[in-house]
Amino acid sequence: MLKKIIVPMVSVTGLALLSGCTTQPTTYPTFTAAPIAQNSPTVAYKQKTDTIFVILDSSSSTNATYDGDSSGASKFDVEKQFLYRLNKTIPANINLSTGIQSFGTGSCLGWSTTKLDQAVSGYSASKFQSGLDNAECAGGGTPLNRALEEAAPALESAPGNIALLILSDGQQLPASTLSEAQALESKFGNRLCIYSVWVGNEYDTDGQFVLQELSNISNCGNSVNVADLQSSSAMANYTEEMLFTPVAITRAAPAPIRSTDDDGDGVDNAYDKCPNTPAGAQVNSQGCWSYSKVDFGFNATTITPEYAPLFDNAIYVLNRNPRLTVELNGHTDSTGPAAYNLGLSERRAIAVKNHLVKKGIDANRLTTKGFGETQPIASNDTREGRAENRRVGFTITGR
Repeated sequence: MLKKIIVPMVSVTGLALLSGCTTQPTTYPTFTAAPIAQNSPTVAYKQKTDTIFVILDSSSSTNATYDGDSSGASKFDVEKQFLYRLNKTIPANINLSTGIQSFGTGSCLGWSTTKLDQAVSGYSASKFQSGLDNAECAGGGTPLNRALEEAAPALESAPGNIALLILSDGQQLPASTLSEAQALESKFGNRLCIYSVWVGNEYDTDGQFVLQELSNISNCGNSVNVADLQSSSAMANYTEEMLFTPVAITRAAPAPIRSTDDDGDGVDNAYDKCPNTPAGAQVNSQGCWSYSKVDFGFNATTITPEYAPLFDNAIYVLNRNPRLTVELNGHTDSTGPAAYNLGLSERRAIAVKNHLVKKGIDANRLTTKGFGETQPIASNDTREGRAENRRVGFTITGR
């Protein structure tokens, strides 16, 4: 919880010191951007994001030295250096809008909790850098909840799909931070994807999990460690995934080959990795009984009402085969720490089991196991692939 700051009547210099502010200008190391979204004979890139809105942590905890930088830069400097590299990597001719908002307390933010460093407007590299330069220093508490609340009116005029990009060490965030992010997701719906970049040291790792939870709320976007985005190629991949979707260029299909499908699930025997699927069961691209792209909610303990009917198919199959027993296998995409994903996958499997039991399926017929990110069935490099990897599969344990 954000603590109340009591400021006595002192000189302007004294106030700056109390705010925990640093005014040392950020330096930007030389960076040569790699090109992104290069069309080829087999792939064309379609823009999917129309607005990037940055929320920048300018609280006093970001004045600490960032351990991953040998130059002695602060976490605040590393946040700005990341945005500098992002700005260099965004294509110059893109039709995009951007905005920047910082949060903290004290003189660095005009004695407010947030500051709009750049209102949402048409993108240019110089305008974005000017907005970044307006974030001059860091100090005070960490009111990310207020920044998310005030982002709503700032985004009213934002065109198209929005990438909400949060940079923070995740420290001392108010309890209402997640609920404010949930309110934003409810307001903008599928238009909003939440991306988060953790800029922290080893002692800040609890904050990394909070940022992961923020990104999970939108069920799109991702959460990454800034240490993994230092190179030109890594920055290019990150920026490309945020802004574009690769679309395969289809060629004329060859003459069909006569196929066999013994279990009647629509997947040829030659490609079916789960033969003898029960009749009527929904299968994935590999012929396995599975339900993908399910929104479990950010706490991963319940199934949201709009996705509950998806499991009517499983209830139908289990009722039709009363001697059938199954293991519910939870899977995630590769976003976030592997240890966290392993626990998340188990919770997702349990959530499905609880739903099926509530619908009348005997709990003794159902066991659960989480596999985390270890068994992808699609590429984790695309939004669509990650959505397919977030799934719960049904493995038959007895008939």
